[in-house]
Amino acid sequence: MKWLKWALMLLLAVLVINVVDFFYINTSLINKAERNPGFKQSERRLYHLFVDEDIKNAPRITDDYYFRFRRMDGPSPEISGIVFNGTTETAALEKYLTALGYQHVSDDEIGQRWEKDGRTAPNIYIWRDTESSIIFLTKYSL
Repeated sequence: MKWLKWALMLLLAVLVINVVDFFYINTSLINKAERNPGFKQSERRLYHLFVDEDIKNAPRITDDYYFRFRRMDGPSPEISGIVFNGTTETAALEKYLTALGYQHVSDDEIGQRWEKDGRTAPNIYIWRDTESSIIFLTKYSL
């Protein structure tokens, strides 16, 4: 019976260490994702943990792109996006969003706003910087 007590204590210790390790690693990765100006798809842990599926599956309209992730206070706590360098053409992204069921609802200071099923969240923006030839595809999620 004494061995069972030791085995349970050891199992509990391993469980506590794994939980602490998980939260430490997760916090460390979130901080890394947020503090970087962007990260590549080759940074697998950041890519798989912090890039929204709609952004992951977006067509790659240039070969020069990177991802961004931010946590925010207020009504949009997570922002996941992809930044394309060297283009100003958004037709492929617009076609992709339409295929996902999003509708273009307005143009504002952020860019083209897209909503799905008339819901304001989550929403997606396409922003174009024609001077620098940069396209941002960004999803704001609750």
